[in-house]
Amino acid sequence: MSILLRAESISKSYGDLQVLKEVSLEVPAGEFLAITGPSGSGKSTLLHILGGLDSADSGQLSFNGQPYPTKSKDIDRFRNRELGFVFQFHHLLPEFTALENICMPGWVGGQSDVEAQAHKWAKAFGIADRLGHLPGALSGGEQQRVAVARALVHQPKLLLADEPSGNLDSQRAEELFQLLQQARNEADLAIVVVTHSEAWAQNADRTLHLSDGAWRD
Repeated sequence: MSILLRAESISKSYGDLQVLKEVSLEVPAGEFLAITGPSGSGKSTLLHILGGLDSADSGQLSFNGQPYPTKSKDIDRFRNRELGFVFQFHHLLPEFTALENICMPGWVGGQSDVEAQAHKWAKAFGIADRLGHLPGALSGGEQQRVAVARALVHQPKLLLADEPSGNLDSQRAEELFQLLQQARNEADLAIVVVTHSEAWAQNADRTLHLSDGAWRD
């Protein structure tokens, strides 16, 4: 299986606090990887660096064998083309419909088939009849499905999720896990999720544990 994402000796400090200590990681194409660890262990910082939302102090990142871009406009383009993001909170724009929220990344990136992709994922996730509604008129589960569809509309190769089930009850958390599994199977993408959920960690293809900025057994 080909390596989609490779991180080599990633280090990051904030002042005197070293958050990541030469962390290395390989993510094969199509893998569902869970990263666990206590609060403050560096999980979210690592995910943000992998997603180009933050920069490492040292180390190397490559995607499909090519180094990450270094200029801000190039990293923005790279994120919008190759990566999707799901967070603990939906961050849906309240004044736009569900369809408009899903389409937003594609519109920003000039994607030609964005509405067709939005309708495809809405149908797959069972929210096709909710696309004309504003987020405030949707249930929490429906809002989460809109957020996942938005992360997939531009057909990324890698989905990064930061504690996506953190504010969900166990039933909704299980539904979201199955939703991401469905997305992986239908879109042939890799998923890296930071989670405190033991259930998610147990059901992922592979789990890595981060503690004090380094991998632990």
